[in-house]
Amino acid sequence: MTKKFILQGITGDSHLDEIRDAISVENVSRVVISVAFLTERGFGLLSDILKPIADKTVILAGIRNGITSAQGLLACVECGCKTYAVDTGSRGIVFHPKIYLGKSEEEARLVLGSANLTVGGLNSNIEASLKVVADMEVADEAALVADLEGKIDAMIAEFPAHVVEVTTLEQVQSLLTAGRLIDESVKPAPSPSRSSGDRKLDAVPQMKLEKKKLKFTAVAPIGGDVEPVAPDGQPEEVQAQAAADAPVSGAPVSDHLELVWESNPLTRRPLNIPTAAGTNPTGSMFFTKGQTPDIDQRHYFREDVFGALEWNHDDAAGKEHLERAKAKFRIVIKDVNYGVFEMSLTHDSRTDSPAYEQNNSLTQLHWGDVKPLVALQDLLDRTMFLYRDDKQPGLFVIEID
Repeated sequence: MTKKFILQGITGDSHLDEIRDAISVENVSRVVISVAFLTERGFGLLSDILKPIADKTVILAGIRNGITSAQGLLACVECGCKTYAVDTGSRGIVFHPKIYLGKSEEEARLVLGSANLTVGGLNSNIEASLKVVADMEVADEAALVADLEGKIDAMIAEFPAHVVEVTTLEQVQSLLTAGRLIDESVKPAPSPSRSSGDRKLDAVPQMKLEKKKLKFTAVAPIGGDVEPVAPDGQPEEVQAQAAADAPVSGAPVSDHLELVWESNPLTRRPLNIPTAAGTNPTGSMFFTKGQTPDIDQRHYFREDVFGALEWNHDDAAGKEHLERAKAKFRIVIKDVNYGVFEMSLTHDSRTDSPAYEQNNSLTQLHWGDVKPLVALQDLLDRTMFLYRDDKQPGLFVIEID
């Protein structure tokens, strides 16, 4: 028996590589995958290997956890794998084992640890596991593998109401409608359980980890007319606490928030961090296309994202082409809620300007009192997300993480 300790993120170890190797054992007779969390993008990282051996593959994935997606479960079914949804029936009991086994008559390769079948688990999180290669001709090594398989099979047999085989799209849709799966095509809105009034107490930069650069296409909504509900236990309201003063009324409700924009990695310019001594930041940020597909940045923000606001032309001489509006924004940074602030927006309405003709951004946000929260270097290279509250026009959430 050989063993290897995997520490993904901190070292060059990769669960993606090690698990792909484990399930690629020659003359494979069985593959068992058991995870707490499963997503379509995570499964997609293994699907090319699993498809030819799908008839030998069993996948168990926890549900009712706010992470396992309908798209992920359906991808397993459509690949041809024997797929089970494991539902403990309680928010307080989590199905949590992470097991990847590839077995033949001669050899078994086993990865046991913390890695879920998600992009984070396989590539971008700090995860730890033990990889074991067992010789199936050695009695005690074969017994270990048999013990693992036997206990998994017994769980399936002994808990038929909780370990349910999923074979159809209709079953997946039903689980989604019941709120036991999430829709992976919808980015969850922030719902921080922590608040702070002092941004300077949190200057921790984003940890730089060793990971592969992966490219993904957008995840499509699950088929059919489905109205998913919020995951069990998710707060219905983001609690209000302003950074300096009392919060303004009307906090956005998390399950009413729609993601309307995602930035490129943040640089000094939008965050208003001076590039050198004596630099005078503008105090504002232009809404560019960022990572949001299929938008015209010249019109999208003024007409769609902020279209419901009350816009007025500037009455100063020479500035009549500038439209002004105000809106309320909740600021969430690294999963900490800093409260709700009123901020100003400006849009250049001219369609004959060089900026318009060059397809440049024309809508900008003025940071105002929020500037001290964002003009800090620990936010460099992070991503900014903008959410709109569909039920309360004029309320938005800016999240940086």
